[in-house]
Amino acid sequence: MLSQALSRVVAVQPLLDAVERDQADPRAAFAQFLIGQLVTGKVLGHHRDLTLVRIENHTVAMRLPRHAAQGETLKLSFAGHMPQPVFVLEAGDAQTSSVPQLSQTARMLSEIMQRVPERSLPTLTPPAPLLDTPPASPTELAIALRGALVRSGLFYESHLANWAAGRDSLEGLLREPQNRLSGEPAALAAADAGGKASHPLHTLLTQQLQVLETPQFAWRGELWPGQPLEWELQREPDARDGQAASHTPASDTWRSRLRVTLPTLGEIDIELRLDAQQAFAIRIIPTDADSLLRLRDSQPHLNARLLAAGLNLAALDIRPDEHA
Repeated sequence: MLSQALSRVVAVQPLLDAVERDQADPRAAFAQFLIGQLVTGKVLGHHRDLTLVRIENHTVAMRLPRHAAQGETLKLSFAGHMPQPVFVLEAGDAQTSSVPQLSQTARMLSEIMQRVPERSLPTLTPPAPLLDTPPASPTELAIALRGALVRSGLFYESHLANWAAGRDSLEGLLREPQNRLSGEPAALAAADAGGKASHPLHTLLTQQLQVLETPQFAWRGELWPGQPLEWELQREPDARDGQAASHTPASDTWRSRLRVTLPTLGEIDIELRLDAQQAFAIRIIPTDADSLLRLRDSQPHLNARLLAAGLNLAALDIRPDEHA
């Protein structure tokens, strides 16, 4: 069943011992592994709810779905980097082979990606508004939007590694869907037994795989009751992407697009571009002609407000909707 397969997927992080974390890149530690390759790990001990395992001369921490005694040998298959190294805990009677082969879970992940429409954009749709009432300040809204993105579950494995290294909180992890939804046995049973209905974690896993493949996604929901927002975010393709040595997250350029309907200005599209120098280029496109005039009249004031808020503003453009 899907729930059983997912429970055997475990991410890892290199450790020097139970307290001191190794700062080496965990991706490099297992760079020679092929997806589906069977390996063995020896249980060295435990630290809190993590199990310390020795794999190919590397000590890693795993959160296993079952208790493993010190000295026990685990049979694992390599599932790739998502973004940390991920292994699948094989059944106890699995036959170890030196020939790389895809595990059941690896095949399941491949099938999931094959079912995703070619141009489907992973979309987060929260079940409730972010705020109960309109915010008292822009800061309150910004914090709510950031929380909706950060704790959406898309980056759970990265946050799990940060938590193991002391850079994230347990309270924050518990707010993510992987922890909130995994404790719903009725929903899991219905998703597995029906065959057609997808459990929310199945959908989230698909979205994670899509974001790993192409860094872009959408958020569609209500900011507060009656105030919808459509938000798209993507990393722009960069010629340096194929040059791992020169490309860093700090050199990325991001493009964001927001569509919102306001009480006095009507429907507005806002396009933002953040470059590697942390400079913003903003384009505001109102649908209504009167709103266009009002925004252009207020552009100097808006420009001053953005600069006062600390934005490195490269450009601010207010233009009509060419498709209206």
